[in-house]
Amino acid sequence: MAKTLYSSLFFLSFVVVELLGILPNVKGNILDDFCPESFIPPLCFQMLRNDLSVPKGDIHGLLSTILQIAQDNTTSTYKLVKSILKQPIKDPNVKAQMTNCLRNYNDATNYLKQSNDFYKTGAYKNTSLYSSLAVYESVSCNHGFNEVPSELKPLSEAVQEFSNLSARIADNLK
Repeated sequence: MAKTLYSSLFFLSFVVVELLGILPNVKGNILDDFCPESFIPPLCFQMLRNDLSVPKGDIHGLLSTILQIAQDNTTSTYKLVKSILKQPIKDPNVKAQMTNCLRNYNDATNYLKQSNDFYKTGAYKNTSLYSSLAVYESVSCNHGFNEVPSELKPLSEAVQEFSNLSARIADNLK
């Protein structure tokens, strides 16, 4: 069920972006335009609302901040998975899945670094593409579990949330 939900949300977010095709008109706080349409709106608001580096109406400032949050969460998730793998794991299937997750989050970290590099050069379509690939890697990790481990779930959600937001925003920049 969770696998289908993540896949559906991932697909739906890109359908919505393609249908809209334009940036929203920012009338006040830019977060009021983006967070309600995110995977997990409360998480988006919680992590960005009090961030002084998110100026009102500055789409580039928002994208830069979101990319940094996505990178930070991906790195943290990679480190968490690595630390879990250092502990004894009785179930060989769980160990195999955690090993896959380690590869997923290594790839996601690299994709977000490339995404940020593309953003800095103004290659926004590539920024969007590589952020989307990071979302895919996180979702792929989660698909291997019947239920995502509780210590992994919050970081995984943050990776997906902010990688997805960066992809959506970058996709609309010219």
